[in-house]
Amino acid sequence: MLIHNITLFTNEPNRPLLHNYAVLIEGTRIAAVAPAPELLAQYPEIKRLDGQGRLLMPGLVNTHMHFYGLYARGMGMRQTAYNFHEILLYLWWALDKVLDDDATYYSALLPSINAVRKGVTSMIDHHASPNACDGSLDRIEDALTLLGVRGLLCYETSDRDGKAIRDAGLAENARFIRKCQAAKRANPDHLMDGMVGLHASFTLDDDSLEQAAATASGLERGCHIHMLEDFVDESETRRKYGRGVVERLHHFGILGNKSITAHGIFLDDAGRTMLKETDTIIVHQASSNMNNAVGRADVFALLAQGSLVGIGTDGMTADLRNEVRTGYLLHKHHLKDNNAGWGQFEQMTLQNNPAIFRRLTGQMVGQVSAGWLADLILLDYFPPTPLSEQNFWGHFLFGMIDSDVNTTIINGKVVMHDRQIAGIDENEIAAKSREAAQRVWKKYWS
Repeated sequence: MLIHNITLFTNEPNRPLLHNYAVLIEGTRIAAVAPAPELLAQYPEIKRLDGQGRLLMPGLVNTHMHFYGLYARGMGMRQTAYNFHEILLYLWWALDKVLDDDATYYSALLPSINAVRKGVTSMIDHHASPNACDGSLDRIEDALTLLGVRGLLCYETSDRDGKAIRDAGLAENARFIRKCQAAKRANPDHLMDGMVGLHASFTLDDDSLEQAAATASGLERGCHIHMLEDFVDESETRRKYGRGVVERLHHFGILGNKSITAHGIFLDDAGRTMLKETDTIIVHQASSNMNNAVGRADVFALLAQGSLVGIGTDGMTADLRNEVRTGYLLHKHHLKDNNAGWGQFEQMTLQNNPAIFRRLTGQMVGQVSAGWLADLILLDYFPPTPLSEQNFWGHFLFGMIDSDVNTTIINGKVVMHDRQIAGIDENEIAAKSREAAQRVWKKYWS
């Protein structure tokens, strides 16, 4: 397929924005990026997609998501929560216990549809369903595969429901990782991959961390864990285990260049240094942090020291673009600094998020260049003011974020075109999801 009549944002370091260029896709990969007249003359018979002057750019990456959070929408809570620990107790740890296989499937399918509509082509998810653990990652894989969305999945291991469920969580992670490794040996562009999921330090005993680290190391994968989202993580970890969170995770081998730590709001200088020295990934979720009233993560300090910091939505939405602008405005407002965050949010969104996915999966996403995977989005963005390499981020942050995605291509396949997703009946899917939600809510309230 040849995509032409576009403005092309390649996200390449040396030529990010190109005019009158075309993109040739062969199979799952980008075969050529060259002047449009050249490619059109060279491939006169090939299928063409006329962009009609739209903006073509790499698909976006969401580096920390909770699909199952969908079923909290409109549900309410058993009782009022006055702090983050109570939010966990009364909402999330009560909700995840009543999820079943169908709920897991539909809670992943609907956000995946929204992701496609919002230009997100790759997602890193963190799942929990203690009483429906076995095979739960397969159900999420089924949902993402139906849409053709790329996923890096894990199961949230924890001791809070006992050792048997802890063991089931570790086993689910290991099983799914091996499954993905076998699939990628047969097809390197396979959409799915896995890592070892962990809840948070204060809900994991020492032997659980030891086993998780051993599992991850043995499978050459990393861990995905919540870290210092609230100070309760630090205080309870010290009370139970006699160490601070970052020191403890480092001691047991959870940190490292293949691991994700989400949040990091209560990091101190020593913790930040340890994350840098171990080359551990940190993911920022501003909207969720504001919603839980837990504080602002100093991602600027982490970026300044050279840590790889990305942006996730933490189940609040599948729309990464909305999260980006919200986070950018939060930091400016909190710091009362009109210049805060401009370059940092551009770096996290356009460079770091795809770099995180590439590091953890080996899949070449995030750039429109020959040899890279054809994960592309076509935006209904027709700039009302001059668009250049120098002002692209300003157009993205205050224009492209609000633009509809016309076409989404993942792994060389057109998943959505003219805002239509072929083979998907969204009304029927939503109706089936409501049936699952009613069952889940009834259990939650009983």
